[in-house]
Amino acid sequence: MEILAWPLIGAIIGYMASNRRGFSPVAGILGGLLLGPVALAMFFVSGVTRGEKNIKCPFCAEWIKAEATVCKHCRSQIPAGNKNKRRSP
Repeated sequence: MEILAWPLIGAIIGYMASNRRGFSPVAGILGGLLLGPVALAMFFVSGVTRGEKNIKCPFCAEWIKAEATVCKHCRSQIPAGNKNKRRSP
């Protein structure tokens, strides 16, 4: 029974992590299925490590650095109000 529980838990965690990071849910589920219990550790450790903070461009929805004033993808000016919505990809 426990053997079947780990892949299911891994798939759920993979789905949640992919949504949180903006990746494909299918890839998250497959990754979670393959990683099993390791997916649980990776899910919780990813928020602990100190990485670059990124935001999505409000015009093209691509990930850019939070400190950016111009989007490197669409070259639009980033409004100052959007810089408070920090997320990590």
